[in-house]
Amino acid sequence: MSTKPVAPAAGSDWKIVGLGTYLGHDDEIGLALVREIARDAAFAERCVLLDSSDAATIASLLLEWLRPVILVDAANMDVAPGEYRFFSDRDASMILKTSSVSTHGMGLAEGLELARTLGFDQASCIFGVQPFDLSPGQGLTPEMTSRFPSLLDALREACSISRTES
Repeated sequence: MSTKPVAPAAGSDWKIVGLGTYLGHDDEIGLALVREIARDAAFAERCVLLDSSDAATIASLLLEWLRPVILVDAANMDVAPGEYRFFSDRDASMILKTSSVSTHGMGLAEGLELARTLGFDQASCIFGVQPFDLSPGQGLTPEMTSRFPSLLDALREACSISRTES
C-alpha cells in the first residue's frame, strides 16, 4: 500500500536520495535501492547516497539543493517488515513513528520539519521501508533481500509517477 504524494513540479530537477548506514542490516535498504536505481540512465543523474547522515545534515542539504526530493529510507511505520509506504513529507509526522530510534540522530520527520522551518519549500516525498532488523551488522537480512526486487519495482514506479505527474 502507498499513499499518493504530491509530485515534484513540472520540469523540476528533483533528486532521489538514499539514506541509511551499511552497518545496521536493513538500515541499508535506502542506500541499496537508490544505488540500484542509479544504474538506470533515466534516474542516474538524480541519485544521491547519504551514508550515516544525521537529520541536521539532511536538512542542510535540502536547503542547499532547493530542489524537490524523494527520500528513500528504512522507517518505523508500524507496518509489516518489508512493506513500504510512499507519502508526502507533510504526512511524515503522522506516518513515521516518533518513538523509534533513528540511526541518523534526530528522526527523518524532525529533519524535514527543520528544513521546512528554515525555508525549504520544495515538494518532498518519502519512500519508507519497514525494516526486519536494525541490529549492528553488514548487509541486508535474507528476508529484506528476498523483498528487494519488489521494493525496487515499487520505487521505480514511484519515481516514474513523480516524473510523469510533475
